[in-house]
Amino acid sequence: MKHPNTVILEKIYADLKNKDLKSVLAACDDKMTFQVSGKSAVAGKFDKTNFESGYISKLMELSGGTFNTEVHDILTSDLHGTVLASTSLMRGDKKIEYRTVFVWRFQNGKPVAWYEYPRDLYQYDSIWT
Repeated sequence: MKHPNTVILEKIYADLKNKDLKSVLAACDDKMTFQVSGKSAVAGKFDKTNFESGYISKLMELSGGTFNTEVHDILTSDLHGTVLASTSLMRGDKKIEYRTVFVWRFQNGKPVAWYEYPRDLYQYDSIWT
């Protein structure tokens, strides 16, 4: 039997793939925060009110709408979830891929925080500038 937080994260990533941000945000606590490391155009701290306008829309703009995340594995406990993933996108006619880890913090059965940790932060910053 899957851990309940695994089921939540599987649904969130399926909704992200389908560009259903309303469902993604509905699965999260009202005080949810999203934090992106680095110095790129997408770095910063976001909440439910500006996640789409401040983060997702910038990813789509910079990738020409080609941004896609492939989940490799989801590891969860009662308090945390870790998602191992690869991201791909097109910049002009060049395909770019990078590996990343998303760490989720749970409270009362809902995500309350999300952090992205790219394997190569220098590469990540250069992609999203």
